[in-house]
Amino acid sequence: MNIQNVISLILAPVVMISSCTLFMNGLLQRYDSLSARLRAMHIEHMELIHLIQKENSENPSDPREINALRDLNRERLKELEFEMPHLLTRHKLQWNAILAAEITIGVLVLSMFEIGFHAITRISWLEMAAMFTLMLGALIFLTCIMITAFEFAASPKSIVFEVQHGLKLSK
Repeated sequence: MNIQNVISLILAPVVMISSCTLFMNGLLQRYDSLSARLRAMHIEHMELIHLIQKENSENPSDPREINALRDLNRERLKELEFEMPHLLTRHKLQWNAILAAEITIGVLVLSMFEIGFHAITRISWLEMAAMFTLMLGALIFLTCIMITAFEFAASPKSIVFEVQHGLKLSK
């Protein structure tokens, strides 16, 4: 086997690694965005709890407008308490997808070494091991894509709830 053939064999995992890396960059951006959203919601949640506790302890018999404001604060608190667990589930799914993408890259790099070692040593079982490792990498990447699809399918739930809940409050 000449060097051109070896290089062409090693390029197959390289193309898959490039695809996986591009996909993973998108996942990392979504993960970062969701993390920032969760942090902001957590801060808002803590501020609302503090505000409601302060309002309750200061003036238990406020005029009607203050009670309406308290009710809005409580409604927003309910929204946050509904949305945050859902977003945490999505956050975990995104983390799992990113982990699967990283493992895929590692497995594909391993297959490149197996191809190279097979070319150098001509050990027959390394050829089959390299093919198996390459297929394993593709399977792990498929798992990453499926986790991402599942997470994406669940993504509208929080937004739909928040908007519908807000519309109900205005009636």
